[in-house]
Amino acid sequence: MFLYTDTKQMIDDINNRSFWFGLWGASLNVPQVIGGVIFLPRLEAALILIACVASVMVAAQMHKRMPFTRLTSWVHLPWIPLLPYLVSSLIEEGIGTLFGVWLTYVTVTIALSLVLDIRNLILQYFTNNNQFEGKNQ
Repeated sequence: MFLYTDTKQMIDDINNRSFWFGLWGASLNVPQVIGGVIFLPRLEAALILIACVASVMVAAQMHKRMPFTRLTSWVHLPWIPLLPYLVSSLIEEGIGTLFGVWLTYVTVTIALSLVLDIRNLILQYFTNNNQFEGKNQ
């Protein structure tokens, strides 16, 4: 298992497949990693960083075996219990600080991602539509 090369290949494949998929992936994951590192002393940041990196690595392994499968939505499963904690932390923190702005962005994008994941899994299991659409389909 080559975690770095498999992850890079997945990102390259996504960017080649669809500009919008690539943009969404970058806007979801890059801020999580950067903020996770910057705010690492905070528990929220550590949890976000761990969840993000683990999700991307697992998704890369899934992509390696079944490119563009909607089943990669399952990698966001850890975000379901984490989201209420992030909302609670955000209410406590407010958005008056740089950490609060970052936490707001992450919370909103993760919530949106979970909604999209539900859609993907419905398409996967109820319509047998297993692959993400894109310019190459």
